[in-house]
Amino acid sequence: MADPRPRVSPEVALRRLAGLARDAGAVERTDRALVRGRARLIEEIERVAPPRAPRRGWVIPAALAPLLVIVGLWALRPAARLDYRIDGAAPADSYVGAGESGATARFSEGTTVRFAPGARGRVAAVTARGAQIHIEHGAAHFRVVHLPGAEWIAEAGPFTVTVTGTEFDLSWQDERMDLTMQSGSVAVRGPLAEGGIAVQGGQRLVADVVRGELTIADQKTAADLRAPAGDDPREAGATDEPEAEVDPGAPGAKADVDTKADVDAKVDVDAKARPGATARRGAGAVAPRSGQDRAPAPQSYRARVARGDFAGAIADAESRGIDATIAASPLSELAALADAARYAGRNDLAKRVLVVERARFPGSPEARSAAFLLGRMAEPSSPAAAIGWYDQYLSESPAGSLAAEALGRKMVVVRASRGDAAARPVAEEYLARYPGGAFAAAAAEILGRP
Repeated sequence: MADPRPRVSPEVALRRLAGLARDAGAVERTDRALVRGRARLIEEIERVAPPRAPRRGWVIPAALAPLLVIVGLWALRPAARLDYRIDGAAPADSYVGAGESGATARFSEGTTVRFAPGARGRVAAVTARGAQIHIEHGAAHFRVVHLPGAEWIAEAGPFTVTVTGTEFDLSWQDERMDLTMQSGSVAVRGPLAEGGIAVQGGQRLVADVVRGELTIADQKTAADLRAPAGDDPREAGATDEPEAEVDPGAPGAKADVDTKADVDAKVDVDAKARPGATARRGAGAVAPRSGQDRAPAPQSYRARVARGDFAGAIADAESRGIDATIAASPLSELAALADAARYAGRNDLAKRVLVVERARFPGSPEARSAAFLLGRMAEPSSPAAAIGWYDQYLSESPAGSLAAEALGRKMVVVRASRGDAAARPVAEEYLARYPGGAFAAAAAEILGRP
């Protein structure tokens, strides 16, 4: 029975081997001899086996078989990893302890990582396509050469920055990450950005793990990030008078818009936003009076947030009318718009969106998480409201992904506003539930434990 498989010529076979070599990685200088040998091998095959009548197969002289094996092994070998050196360090040293003049790690394909004076870090891993650089303390300037298939990772504390080809500054100090982009784009993942956040050239991202805050802004306004952003006093209903701290749990207490009771009283928007639906007007939403008044479906805020276009998402919502947009948008778009507002430092808008999110979609995972986020935003101006929101989240999601942080932050706020005695029961509960948690040391301190 004839073999149905197609036959290939020696030249085609060798070209395929060469293609495998290219896919495996760049050809090094030391491999050029093998490339030349491949050309001579083809010439020898043509000389020894001259053209003849078409046949179903071809025969390679036995003397050439070892050469083919060598070429095949060369093509299938793993690509060599990049070489690198660190100024002022031993050739095999991967740790960087920058002195007064700093230190620079230089890689063979042209990438450089310049550590600022006093910075500490290490080259954690190196491959043929890139490296993993970890910053333990201080700042570093990355200039990554843009090459096809490049794979570079920069780590700062618990945050991971995935890079292809770009230039940026990255620092990690006092549980705070600061990323300033000069060009290109990166993806940031970490405790405050589990799903990943795209950061573009000209943007700056600041993530404060202790405060639980993440902000992104254009560099022209990045100076505002030096101080943590608080609530915007220009939001609807705000006055110049000092805000009174009200305990949401006190009998007869009347809390501001940060509290759950006020949300329930002020916002009642139909989840489907039917034409003609009515709502009690408040700080959170105004329902459309008719189908014509309703804002058209917005562009995907999720897609905008994924690529770091927070300003674009906010501008789109404002152009359509904030109240009408948040009254008619689906849950996923509301959550994305709230994220865009938080990352851009627009806590006033984020609060309005989160309030409506909880009113329109009660019981949803997003609505439960909104209670925690509202608590975080309320901390600087109204500790009592923040405690109320943390209690609300813990009652709705006692085993939720944010439960440990909600309880820990509640403990911190109670201690700061009411003293150690009031915080002790919360500290005891925290240690009982999360003995190895991020707030365990603070809880032990409140309880006077070593």
